[in-house]
Amino acid sequence: MGTFNVDVELGNLSGVEFLTVNALVDTGSTHTTVPASVLERLGIEPESRRRFELADGRRVEYSTGYARIRYGDDGAIVQVVFAPEDVSPSIGATTLENLNLAVDPLEQTLVPVNGLMRRHGLDDREG
Repeated sequence: MGTFNVDVELGNLSGVEFLTVNALVDTGSTHTTVPASVLERLGIEPESRRRFELADGRRVEYSTGYARIRYGDDGAIVQVVFAPEDVSPSIGATTLENLNLAVDPLEQTLVPVNGLMRRHGLDDREG
């Protein structure tokens, strides 16, 4: 489910070259997609091929690779899908998690969050 667009910086693994990309925040998707030509322009090469099922039920096969992504002060290396040219860039849920970002749909922005790890069986009263 797409919510709004944000500008992110997308770069190669060496961190030498970055491009600003306007991407749809798509919390309904696990993966981050970028047109293949943008990834190739950054020198990012495919590492594998994967099968995906699209929202309309079609099954497709796309190349995947790894890129750096930055939003504000947050950055991470994430898996990206080499999408067809007619597919707009999108940021999936896994990338948001890797960047420690949550979606604020009212303000239409991404906000930093601290991950919480809780031991199974503890409630709020126990330390």
